[in-house]
Amino acid sequence: MSFQEDWRKIDIDAFETENHLSPEDLIPDSIPATPQSTIESVSQQIRNQLSTGQFQDALALALDSAPYVSTPETKSLHARTVFETLCSIRNNNSLNDLDQFIHGLNSEQQETLIKYLYKSMSEEYGQKQGGLLLSWFEKAVEIGGLGPIARYLTDRRTV
Repeated sequence: MSFQEDWRKIDIDAFETENHLSPEDLIPDSIPATPQSTIESVSQQIRNQLSTGQFQDALALALDSAPYVSTPETKSLHARTVFETLCSIRNNNSLNDLDQFIHGLNSEQQETLIKYLYKSMSEEYGQKQGGLLLSWFEKAVEIGGLGPIARYLTDRRTV
């Protein structure tokens, strides 16, 4: 097999090893790490707001306090809290009310909502509530368009 026939199998990264980026290089320096104790206290505040019927405030707090730079356990804890928030809102309100909740979010919160919907769909607890997550996803895309999905796919900040 000649060089011209096998050009697709050349590993071009092997020629310039100093140009490789580690996962740490991809995270911006300006984002501070979020300790688990902070996320635990935020989770408690969210549960208190949900128990008093302050659903919009609980959702906004959950989406505003996303731990982008944190341990996987902390991210998982917060993802579970966001999932519980979405379940609580959906169980205490009609499907048509989801529009109002999503309209009450700013564009950054809507993008974070899409991130958590995808994250929840990949978890076992989210797969058991697929219909609920899809109803949130449908309304979020209906209101926010396809932009948040594209930004989710290209954003290096993961939840």
